Amino acid sequence: MTRTDFNDLLKSVDTLSPDQMRRLLRALESRVATTAKRPARADVRHEAAEKTTGQRAKRAEAATQEPKKPTTEAELLQYMLATGRISQLPDTAADFDDPDDQLIEIKGEPLSETIIRERR
Repeated sequence: MTRTDFNDLLKSVDTLSPDQMRRLLRALESRVATTAKRPARADVRHEAAEKTTGQRAKRAEAATQEPKKPTTEAELLQYMLATGRISQLPDTAADFDDPDDQLIEIKGEPLSETIIRERR
């Protein structure tokens, strides 16, 4: 693809709605992930040219190692920020229980039971 074609494509993306941009992003990420799993032709030729099985074993081991998974909520948020899944960290100072909030009393059965019954 030429640089001009690529720039025209980027201009077309600017005309999309935010929802369409998110769908496009998910589709592109999926294709990139699928393409990354398949070896390129040059990789296949290079792999065939390797002389020792030790080199193949090291490459296979490196490919099968899973990346470290976040174990805490803070690590998960940092991971999501680093990978572009979120654009900013949530504001935890704004996330609090307001003492002025009052519960609403309803008559009859609990609301959760009403919802479950009506979904059936």
